[in-house]
Amino acid sequence: KYLGGRYWVEYIVTSHDPQRIYFSENTKIGEMLLVCRAWDWRERRKPPTRVVNLAINPSTPAEAYSAAEAIQNDSIAARGLGTVQEVSAIDIEAGRWGAVQFLSPVLSGDFISLERNEIAATLPLENMAAIGPDGRAQRGNFIRSDFSDELGMVALWDHKTDVTQSMLAKPDSFIAAKRGKQTRAKYLWEQRGCLMLPMRVRLNTVRMLSVRLNQRALGSAWVPCKPTVEGIDVNTLEKALCVYLNSSVGVLAMLGDRSNKVPSYPQFSMADLHKIPVPDFAALGEPAALRLAAEYDAQCEQALLPLPRMDADPARAALDAAVCEALGIDAERVATIRRHLAAEPSVTGRRYAGLGH
Repeated sequence: KYLGGRYWVEYIVTSHDPQRIYFSENTKIGEMLLVCRAWDWRERRKPPTRVVNLAINPSTPAEAYSAAEAIQNDSIAARGLGTVQEVSAIDIEAGRWGAVQFLSPVLSGDFISLERNEIAATLPLENMAAIGPDGRAQRGNFIRSDFSDELGMVALWDHKTDVTQSMLAKPDSFIAAKRGKQTRAKYLWEQRGCLMLPMRVRLNTVRMLSVRLNQRALGSAWVPCKPTVEGIDVNTLEKALCVYLNSSVGVLAMLGDRSNKVPSYPQFSMADLHKIPVPDFAALGEPAALRLAAEYDAQCEQALLPLPRMDADPARAALDAAVCEALGIDAERVATIRRHLAAEPSVTGRRYAGLGH
């Protein structure tokens, strides 16, 4: 916001090349290159910012010079080097820099539309659910055990993609309070839940971005999510949200504003989870939640394919169809989202190869 308010942010350049997500030599996290110019907004209105997302990050001076020339000549896309999006100065000043999240402008645009209720009636998850406690609290106050203690406390501790393949999951650990942590552990145990959200995922292998247990538990790599909407049963809400978050629209919702040090390995902060755009069931009505809950009951034990294969996954397509019907979203639009997500370099872990590859 400081840069957006004080300067004209002329260019934002990011790398979506899994082989080189950085520009510096001595780092392994993603970086942005900014070109900012001093600007007196009282004299004239700021032009938009050009967000350049590179599909291939230059690795030699000659390649860098060629890429810079393509950026200036607006031939990045034509030369297969990446994509360009224009973002208004108003959005840049407000800190809305989400165009850096995806190589595909389609996904960036649809995420903005999702946040603005232009695809369906949505609201931030924090407005309808209590989220937490986070995994750090569990690791600080509990130990895993092969045996139950007198309280029978359980957790979904790990997120192993060879185990967690369907929406219905089971606790994988007994837990017990660490010595001297009994009071705090008891307090945390009272916040357990059935619906779980991930704290980190590897996008090229992950299948599930939300799971539901048949008993309340805590998590380490997972965070309990406890939704509440007046007039709608809690079990119905949990099932409906689980279907939504594993649909293509839900995947877009979770990735559209993620913390992005490593694009292929997002680690969701509590702030990230709180602001995920989810269906506003109070506005949509109970029938929408019931339709999604029915899809959960029909599909909860069905294994989903990893995200890079989501465009060829009949189970994911069934979830998408239910979301389209329940929320009134155009099916072709959701199919386009699914196709573009499956081709994103951060999802595939490979350089962009085009749609359908």
